[in-house]
Parts: sequence; structure tokens; C-alpha cells
Amino acid sequence: MKRFLAGLLILALLLTGCGIAAKQSNAINSSKSNESDIMWKWSFKNNHKTLENLQIFKSTDKGNSWTEINLPINTLPKDAYSDVYVENVVPYFLDSDNGWISWINNSDTILYMIKTTDGGKTWSKLSYKLPQLSQSISKIQFVTQNTGWLLAVSDGAAEQQIKYLFETNDGGKTWKKINVTSSDSYSGLPIVGTSTDMIFYGVDNGWVGLSNPVSADVILYRTVDGGNTWSKVSVPIPQGYEKYCILSASVPVFKDDKNGTLNVDFYRTNNGKAENHTVTYVTNDGGNTWSANNEKSIMK
Repeated sequence: MKRFLAGLLILALLLTGCGIAAKQSNAINSSKSNESDIMWKWSFKNNHKTLENLQIFKSTDKGNSWTEINLPINTLPKDAYSDVYVENVVPYFLDSDNGWISWINNSDTILYMIKTTDGGKTWSKLSYKLPQLSQSISKIQFVTQNTGWLLAVSDGAAEQQIKYLFETNDGGKTWKKINVTSSDSYSGLPIVGTSTDMIFYGVDNGWVGLSNPVSADVILYRTVDGGNTWSKVSVPIPQGYEKYCILSASVPVFKDDKNGTLNVDFYRTNNGKAENHTVTYVTNDGGNTWSANNEKSIMK
């Protein structure tokens, strides 16, 4: 069924003329803790995002040297993390001690996590039953040791994707569904758009960005009440980009309460050639309004 839905999505993208394919990256991901000398990085062997291929490293000297962290894979039943049932494995590290490695098993729609509170020396196992169409993790983030959010999504098809937002206040032991895709754009996350990204600044202020395979409309949503309600933020389409699509989802990066940037990748095919233009937007009022600052064009 998942392959059938994926086929529908590819066909729909080709019909739009955008021909968007998901971005792939072989880069090592990294996270810097609040302590300036503690750093984490991780990668997947052969870019296979499975638990068996995950490599976690920790540095205590600002990245000058790294130590690989042993994961308790042998204590988990093979069916819990088999790549037959798991689409992606997502690590997240809050600080030098607290980290979570999460995945969804599609055979039973269970969220599995291994969690450390001592910098990777020991790990505990957590699991939680999710709704049926929560097929993969789009993003997970914690802002404190206990408070975090999980954005789980269905497989995208025909430019649509169901999105579930869950909140935990006990470090991932239990999760509460606080939002789900809704036709009411003033309260729920939209069904249109895929490849979702998410970021929270504190316990209330959060952002979700979506790719848009059918138009140049920038799909950016914001919450100011911890994810309970969402509203779409207006981001203008630069002149001349009306026939483009949005290649990648993005979320704002703020350097303080007022000033931030937002990068949006516009994409189209023109006379058989792919055009990819990255436009940087800026805000000076905390994200209420955005204006295009510059662009970087990449011809392929």
C-alpha cells in the first residue's frame, strides 16, 4: 500500500511540471549542547536510516576528538526495529546528558524510543501506541528534559499528507495528541504539503514549514499556545516566481525575539532544465511579517 501511495505522489508531481524529488543528504548531523564543550554527531552507514546503521558520537572537547556511543540494540526484539517495518530513525539530543532515539514501527504503529539521561552511558526503552496513519517521524524536539513534541506523518500521496502532533511532559513516557490535520486552516495543520519541518522556541512558540509540490505558495504555520492551535503566516511570493513550486520545507531561525531568517527553495523545470532558487526572507517583528532579502540561484 505504501508503495502504491508513493507512486501516486510521484505521478502527481510529474503532472505538475515541478518534478520534485525528496532531498537526500549524506551529511553527518550534529547537535551542540548548552555546555560549550559538549557536542554530538550521528550518521547512518550507507545512508540507510535504520537503527542497525546508526552511529552516534560524542565529543567533550569542542569537537577535537570523538567517542562512539554504544547503543543497546541487542536488548530490543528484532521486529521492533526491523527496516521492513521502520521508515526512519530520528536522534535528538537536548544537552550533554539527555538524548532520545526514536522510530515508528509500521507493523503495530508503535513509537519506540531509547533514551539516555547520563550522556549515553545507559539507555532506557520506551514505547507508545500511535494512531494508525502515523507512519513516520517528521520531526521530534524537546525544549526541556520533560517537555517535547513529536510530529508524525502519513506517507504522502497526491500532494497530501496527514500530520499528527503529539506532546509529552514526562520525557517521552507518554504522549498526548494535541493537533491533527484539519480542513480548518485556523486550528489544524494543513493536509496539503509534505516533507514537514518543525521547531519550537520555548514551550509556546512553534513553527511548521511544508513543501508545496503544486504551487509557489509558501506554507508556513505558527502556534503561540504550545501547538494546540495553528495559524498560517503570510509569506509573499517574489515577483517572477509565480509558476514555481516549493522544493523543501523550512522553519524560521531566530537570533533574538524579533529578528529571524527563513530560507525557501523554489523549484521548476524550464525547457528540460531544473531551476532551483533559494530565497532568504527576513523578519524584524518576531515572524509576524516577512520580506524577501536575497536569492541564490542554482541551475542544474
